[in-house]
Amino acid sequence: MKKAFFAVISAAVLAFQPCCTVSYAAAEDFALKYEISDEQVSVTGCTGNVSTLSIPSEIEGLPVTSVADGAFAGNADIITCTIPDSVKTVGAKAFSACPELESITLGKGLSDIGDYAFTACPALTSINVGRDNPTYSSNTGSLYKNDTLVLYAGISHAIISDDTKTIGKGAFFGRSDIKHAIIPPSVTSIEDYAFSGCLSLTDIDIPDSVASLGKGCFMSCSSLERVSLGNYLKAIPEDCFHSCNSLKIVNIAKNITSIGDEAFYSCTSLESLYIPPSVTSMGKDAAGRKYDVRSSSTENIPGFVIRAKSGSAAEKYAAGYGIPCVEYSLKKGDINDDCFIDAIDAALVLMEYARISSGMPSLFGEDQKKASDWNSDGLTDAVDASGILKEYARLASQ
Repeated sequence: MKKAFFAVISAAVLAFQPCCTVSYAAAEDFALKYEISDEQVSVTGCTGNVSTLSIPSEIEGLPVTSVADGAFAGNADIITCTIPDSVKTVGAKAFSACPELESITLGKGLSDIGDYAFTACPALTSINVGRDNPTYSSNTGSLYKNDTLVLYAGISHAIISDDTKTIGKGAFFGRSDIKHAIIPPSVTSIEDYAFSGCLSLTDIDIPDSVASLGKGCFMSCSSLERVSLGNYLKAIPEDCFHSCNSLKIVNIAKNITSIGDEAFYSCTSLESLYIPPSVTSMGKDAAGRKYDVRSSSTENIPGFVIRAKSGSAAEKYAAGYGIPCVEYSLKKGDINDDCFIDAIDAALVLMEYARISSGMPSLFGEDQKKASDWNSDGLTDAVDASGILKEYARLASQ
């Protein structure tokens, strides 16, 4: 049976031993493990079961200043955790993969949290930070460092605060319950493995404000079906969508210049991928490749096709792996060749209609004229713009 643990500071009963792991008995069947060095205590783990973990500020009359790397990783009993003002650092993966952890309280003295310290905790809904902490803060229940979202805590339909500029490393890592995440236009960068392991995430829209993605950003998001990448993104980094085996729709904006190693590796539901001519570099196994267990080797995904311009880096990549490559032409409704059908396309059609109606020369090439003729009547007019807007609304509602 789980027992609540409320630490009570007691008199020292153990001899002082620098760097020696000892135990602090806090309850009948529960004890903290710790080490002492330079007259400071580092909590390294525990023995026994506890549901409410409250780390003491002192042990043996010495201040508790840190929680060690991996100290409570994988603990299936902890539901709530309180870290006192005396603690300055929480190590990497200290509370990672604690499936029942719901709430965390962090003291005002905490100044350094290691990578993935609280990641892969799917029940986490609340993080509280001491009001006077100069480094970290709580925002809508999540953990922030200035304008960087360090760790999301909340419901499965995640809404990120409008003043967020960076989604930090592993901020949603392992949150298998997250189904949707709305990224606001304030965000300019998403760091390494930010959404990796979000097994229930079904779609994601990267706004135009985002200029950079970190490696492995959406790695192993096995339910992810649709991705829209912003117009100002320059690169799709290595492992970005690795093992997103439900991915079917990817809109790659025309400003992308590079696609990293294994960026779309093992995306086995992706039947085709349009790669714009702006892409000048494609890494090893970047798209259309998967691992075959039977042969213990990498092979082409059956039926996968790359759509690209003749002479492009994408065509050369396809040829190198023997992947079929189809010459890309403008899709009906996609006037600006960004692989989207949206209000911008409709506006371009209206502008073109206004020009030719006033006797001015057309600005559209032959491909654009074909793409703009939505109702196939041989004209470019307001009827076509209206049809494109309706299609945009239909796609947006899916």
